[in-house]
Amino acid sequence: MSTNDLESLVQKGFSFLVSDYHFRCVEVTNHVVRFESDKVFMAVRYDAYRSYELDVEIGELNVLYGGQERPFNMGEILRLEGVAEKERYTFFQASTPSVLANCVAKLSSLLSTYAVELLQHNEFVFKRLSGLRERECDQYELKSKLAHIRREVQIAWENKDYAKVATLYKSVEPSISDVEKNKLAFAEKQVK
Repeated sequence: MSTNDLESLVQKGFSFLVSDYHFRCVEVTNHVVRFESDKVFMAVRYDAYRSYELDVEIGELNVLYGGQERPFNMGEILRLEGVAEKERYTFFQASTPSVLANCVAKLSSLLSTYAVELLQHNEFVFKRLSGLRERECDQYELKSKLAHIRREVQIAWENKDYAKVATLYKSVEPSISDVEKNKLAFAEKQVK
């Protein structure tokens, strides 16, 4: 897939950005076609060499997070709108020109349907999107931490190391199940 093929598909599929929202194309490479308005950027990214994944990113110009732009992907936009399941959203992969054309058309349709306020630079919606990402990151971190703690608790429980069981569970007590709370109570009784 050449740069011209990707550019042509994206320019055609996302032409509404130019006509309806006053974006202009500012970058074209083998793997990205980027558009900008005065306050918002939108990029179509395509990994034509390894994963063949295709996605859309949108973010605010000149609003940096950790010194870098903070793009949001289509999955985040759809989850914010509560339609990811309805749209059966998953990542897009395209290893042939015809599949790439279909994926570009679908992403264009999703963006024009669910990202209107972002394209219009509604700062409140960008803040809601940022909050969604923070919550999802926090949930992922908690899930990972709980998985690690549960493995450690299993070992400590089998070794009847109830002090360690209590210490581990106490660190995440608000997030453990009722069964785990019963184990915690039992472990604390054994330690006393």
